[in-house]
Amino acid sequence: MQPHGQYQRADALVTGIHQANGFHPGYRAVHALGRIYRGVFTASGKGSALTRAAHLQPGSVVPATMRFSSASSDPEAPPSPVTAMATKFYLDNGTVTDLIALNIPAFPMATPDDVLRVVTANKDPDARRAFFAENPEIARALQALAAVPAPRSLAETAFHAIHTFWFENDARERRAGRYHWEPEAGVSTQPAAELSAQPNDVLFAELETRLADGPVAFSLILSLAQEGDDLLDPSTAWPQDRERVVLGRLAVQRRTSLEEIGDPIMLHDPTRTTDGIDTSDDPILAARRGIYETSAVNRGAGWKNRAAEAARKAGAS
Repeated sequence: MQPHGQYQRADALVTGIHQANGFHPGYRAVHALGRIYRGVFTASGKGSALTRAAHLQPGSVVPATMRFSSASSDPEAPPSPVTAMATKFYLDNGTVTDLIALNIPAFPMATPDDVLRVVTANKDPDARRAFFAENPEIARALQALAAVPAPRSLAETAFHAIHTFWFENDARERRAGRYHWEPEAGVSTQPAAELSAQPNDVLFAELETRLADGPVAFSLILSLAQEGDDLLDPSTAWPQDRERVVLGRLAVQRRTSLEEIGDPIMLHDPTRTTDGIDTSDDPILAARRGIYETSAVNRGAGWKNRAAEAARKAGAS
């Protein structure tokens, strides 16, 4: 896809989300409610056989920030069972690389066009019913998403990056893999209805109570593709018996703010990789940069695209 086409579709997607879910000035189109934390990532050194990426080499210790968030477009909505962990690694050469993960093992749709069709259909009940009748596999995926267990604690939640990346070492050998964050405290869940009955900041408050007693840690795991694994479809989870490599340990230390970090927009872009790591041709992954940049312009720069502004006015009338 040509770059301008990517941004046209990104604008259509963000506009559709605003029209379907409401426009909330100053907030992200999705995952509107979130908090940012500081921490440190320490490489295990085991990743050096797979990649020359600097932050995964033996002895590497780099600062990191993490934004935990609830999936809803509405910052006042009850806490969502779907949560995200967006991590920014601050590399020694002054650059950054981002990693975005969800507490679900796969995305419900395989292409940006599928996402746009779902968003468009959501605006009209009849269109929604017709769409899901024609696309039962997407209907089943969204039903499964609605049934996902809710986190009991962010510190006890596993997160999955869902997309495939390519890793290249000094010998120019390449392997495909997918990232996972595994909590050192283990995984615990609760029924979604129990979480949604609580204040929408409950997971952040619980995390901060833990942090008062010390860091909360996650292991960064890379599962390696085998022949036959789908590298391009984020709606297809790989079998759990894939070879796994522990790349390092992330210690979440304390809450921070955009002001302290000095990054008023705080854009997380999963295609912002670093030398030794490259994106796959996953179409959802390729679309995310444009979607996040469009959303960032809407929330951070004072500009509102025409359709989003129309949605806001329609909601106010």
